[in-house]
Amino acid sequence: MNGFICIDKPSGPSSFAVVRAARAMLGVKKAGHAGTLDPMASGLMVIALGSSTRLLEYLSLEPKIYEFSVTFGRSTDTLDAEGDVVAESAVIPPESRLIDVLKNFTGSIEQIPPRYSAIKIDGARAYDLARKGVEVEMKPRVVNIYAIEMCGYDGGEGRADFTVSCSAGTYIRSLARDIVKAADINAESFVNRLHRTKTGRFDLSMAADYASMSDAENYIIDTGSAFGDDEKVIIADRQKIDISRGREITIDGIDKNKIGDILIAFDESGFLLAALKKIDTNRYHPQKVFYQNTAPMKNDNTYI
Repeated sequence: MNGFICIDKPSGPSSFAVVRAARAMLGVKKAGHAGTLDPMASGLMVIALGSSTRLLEYLSLEPKIYEFSVTFGRSTDTLDAEGDVVAESAVIPPESRLIDVLKNFTGSIEQIPPRYSAIKIDGARAYDLARKGVEVEMKPRVVNIYAIEMCGYDGGEGRADFTVSCSAGTYIRSLARDIVKAADINAESFVNRLHRTKTGRFDLSMAADYASMSDAENYIIDTGSAFGDDEKVIIADRQKIDISRGREITIDGIDKNKIGDILIAFDESGFLLAALKKIDTNRYHPQKVFYQNTAPMKNDNTYI
């Protein structure tokens, strides 16, 4: 079985556990996800099945849209509800101040990832080093925030709710920490809810429920549907042999809207042929080949 499936992950299981459950339910040996979620986080996970795992790197995974809630009054070492409390404060930033500082968190921004994250430092995961008490310097990185708004606020409960559209690689826990600190330097907070609703062209309306995956087969997305029209191309039968041999091909009349460096190639029946890497305006080289031609060759290098 090849293709993709979206799963609505609940808070609790790890991303690996979700992939393992999907693999077992669908009876596939190979599966991989297109972006992890922390165990505390919930929402959309996109999982590739079978040979489609080889296409994960080409999926368009932006924007990512999250809903998240922040609780005021204390901070944790993990920046979420699962960590140990490291600081407390009675300061609750006013709603107007939080709204006002959001304008500073759109476009390209710099953020420092959480110490408890999967980033590798000298070959080790940052969260493993943090658990061992090893002090490491988390280097800032640039991420893109396309839109962010506050969609709920309760000063009495000490909580604010946000929705954000952002680039891959954005740490919502860091974003929440920085927003609160920008609103009031003396405030403490942590993320108590994180829910992903969209990843690229995939959203929760396409997702199977993790708690009842018995009908998971009904949610399989075929490989062609996982890519937009500007990301794929139909290849003539006469060029399929060249693709199977890893030879460069010329695609006549290429749509100028197909501007990416990679095109996913299919034949007219919808069979996946290859991932093609752009060399020139209309010349492409097969980077990953899925179509295998079994026709024998003659001495003049033509096929029987």
